[in-house]
Amino acid sequence: MDNSHIPDPSPVRLFPFSPLPPSLDLPPLDGLIVLGARLNPQDQPGRVAQIRLTRALDLWRHGGARGFVLLTGGVRPGCGRSEARAMADWALDRVAGLWGEGFCEALRACLIIEEASRSTAASARHTLPLVQARGSRSVGLVTDAFHIHRAMFLFRRHFRSQGIVVHPLPARGLGRHYWQRRRYLWLTRMALREGGAWVKVLGRLLLEGRRIR
Repeated sequence: MDNSHIPDPSPVRLFPFSPLPPSLDLPPLDGLIVLGARLNPQDQPGRVAQIRLTRALDLWRHGGARGFVLLTGGVRPGCGRSEARAMADWALDRVAGLWGEGFCEALRACLIIEEASRSTAASARHTLPLVQARGSRSVGLVTDAFHIHRAMFLFRRHFRSQGIVVHPLPARGLGRHYWQRRRYLWLTRMALREGGAWVKVLGRLLLEGRRIR
């Protein structure tokens, strides 16, 4: 896609999190995969999803506003739309408001929405064929720093055997945000949730190992 009509990006940030260093040396990427997060009661992306999106949009812009941006996340019980669809709408609105319609249309052409997944493991399974269909060999994985290690573990299990390299591109600042606002209960819940998710992953691996034997 020819982006020559797109104006030079402004220094405006979408959200005061994870600023992108001007000297950042990104690996060659065919695109980005952005993991979904729970929506708020208004079916809009919450704090976690916004932080992930902000990181992804900075990376996309820094890379010349090229390459696909794959948003993954399905419909959870009680929600009126998928996480991926809500994140796409939020991203397009923000980009149009801050960077103009040129960037908004460029992003719209790059977006891929995967709406079947309701877990990180499912996102890894469901995004793989979408990435393969585009002949991609190197992708960036965007999520928050709490989540990145488990996400990378799961995505590499699926992608590595297919010759696709996954690069971790965590969005930082979530823990600091809650700590500075004394949201200690939220931090505790996030840590416990992530720890519980690791236990489930490792438990499934043990079961798979026993079946193989």
